[in-house]
Amino acid sequence: MDISKRWETSRHANSHFSKNDLFRKSLEYMVQKNPTLILDEVKVDCAKCHNPRITKKTVEDKDKYLLLMGIEEKKQEMQNVLNTENMKNGINCVVCHNIDEIHLDKSKGSQGMNNVKFGEQGTMFGPFDDADSPYHQTAQREHFASDDPTLCFVCHYSTSNKHEVEVYATGKEYDASGSAEGCRDCHMSGKFEGFASNYSKNGGKPKPRMVREHRFASVDNSNIMIDHIDIKTAVRGDSFILTLKNKTPHAIPTGYGLREIILNVAYFDKTDKKVGEERKVLAAKWLDAKGEETIPHLAKSKSQDTRLAANTTQEYLFKIPQGAMYAKYTFSYRLISEKMAQTIGVTDPFFLKEYVFSERRIHLD
Repeated sequence: MDISKRWETSRHANSHFSKNDLFRKSLEYMVQKNPTLILDEVKVDCAKCHNPRITKKTVEDKDKYLLLMGIEEKKQEMQNVLNTENMKNGINCVVCHNIDEIHLDKSKGSQGMNNVKFGEQGTMFGPFDDADSPYHQTAQREHFASDDPTLCFVCHYSTSNKHEVEVYATGKEYDASGSAEGCRDCHMSGKFEGFASNYSKNGGKPKPRMVREHRFASVDNSNIMIDHIDIKTAVRGDSFILTLKNKTPHAIPTGYGLREIILNVAYFDKTDKKVGEERKVLAAKWLDAKGEETIPHLAKSKSQDTRLAANTTQEYLFKIPQGAMYAKYTFSYRLISEKMAQTIGVTDPFFLKEYVFSERRIHLD
């Protein structure tokens, strides 16, 4: 129950488009901008990572014609493929723990279900060689027992859009960093003594295990930003300086390409009157064929990338206005920029929120 409750707070539990407004609006925007696509086709394609147990891998041209013609039988078939309760459960226990083999070809990037071989129905794989359950068969697999990140890279390595623009590359960033620490210590937890199951044999007690939290930490359910980014302040001449040290083996922010880190510095005089404010945004910007901002999956180019690279330290200078006695800085994170959220029609407050991780008042004398 503890493991399940932690998982429920994760983005894995909300990977289906019905539970993820940003994902759903991104799919709809892609179809809106490309008349050769239909929505069900894009949903099926993206499901290879968002819902890897989907029973349909592609939407053939004949399927598209029938759907466009409004054939009720075909519409119902697609509803059954895309909207079952199992699909709406997202990346649940059965998705990961039924993976028998991983065949990740990094040259092709993240292929989701096409990178794995699932086991027999009713068999669950994990890190322990002596696990037992009255509900299903159990077996050990090395991709659960080791700290190797290959299991995560099934979906989180990299991917490019149809214009060959790389829209995320978390796994590539990790490989380039030379790290050997894996993903789990940060995004799950370090190992601690607990219980993987309430089940006990012959009336005994459940067996203690070295387990991890299945929270898959993000900005909304953890302090992951504070835990893995060091922030220092300094005053040098007429500049207020924020120094960020990225202790992670990938860029910050990483993953979905419209995420932002925001550094905001406000200045106040001796009467507490605001006398200035400056903001810097660490993010990538994506452009379409007309040079207008778009979502990564439609971009023909990336015009800038000011993200903080893996295992690097960067100074950010802010000019101190005349008369300022102290500064207030805010270090925060957005899951999508305000501009692009408005462009594609995101309305869920979860995605519109600016997640604040650090705020401090610093005297400038």
